[in-house]
Amino acid sequence: MNLEVIISDVTFRDGLYLLRGRFYKPVGDSKFSAVAICHGYPGDTKNMDLAEELALNGVAVLVFYYEGAGGSEGGYRFSNLLSSTQAALSYLKSLEFVDSGRIGLISHSMGAIPLTNVMSKDESVKTGILMSPASDISKWLSKEVIDNIFVIFLEMAKGKLSLGSIDEYKQDMIEVARKYNPIDKISTIKDPLLFIVGSADNITHPDDVKAFYEKASPPKKLAMIDGADHGFSEHRIILIEKILEWLNENL
Repeated sequence: MNLEVIISDVTFRDGLYLLRGRFYKPVGDSKFSAVAICHGYPGDTKNMDLAEELALNGVAVLVFYYEGAGGSEGGYRFSNLLSSTQAALSYLKSLEFVDSGRIGLISHSMGAIPLTNVMSKDESVKTGILMSPASDISKWLSKEVIDNIFVIFLEMAKGKLSLGSIDEYKQDMIEVARKYNPIDKISTIKDPLLFIVGSADNITHPDDVKAFYEKASPPKKLAMIDGADHGFSEHRIILIEKILEWLNENL
């Protein structure tokens, strides 16, 4: 275990836009494995404790914010999550102290959208970890569901996301549900995947995550944390232990 971590605010580009993030670098002269963390919606759960603990154990970590989130430039759209994540991976690969052959992705909740879509095309990502993952977002497509979820998402976004045109934002949600549904992409990923969900998660229900896991190609693992909620708020230690164990074996 490393005894020190260097934490710094960083910026990198996604096309025209400057994205913001925080980097956790283990102290040492060797090249490190690295992960980028894809945050959920709207980005309240930062997973900074996870990032720090991984770095203390020799894994460099980038916590980044998609376009229009967390002070990053641009407008927030679900379809932009993919390019923001690809930009984060390119940033990691550009760092001289990162081993570009040992890079992974970690997602929370809605972060499963960019993780599954990026990993389905980018074979350079060595492993993925999906915490409380959104799985089948095709449920958004019925008018009743999209109208209800849309109102909830707008309320959650207040003061946190730059949405721009509300009509465009809603249409983008519909298009993403059609084109980028995680459950439609998961079977095409060939690299190792870890699914983690809490038994008390009432947002991404354990049964839905199990169905998501069943659709995935091996190698894969499903970890159920007894009593944990969507953010693992009272179960952070066991969550971090499971992630560290997985990364030690697969990254």
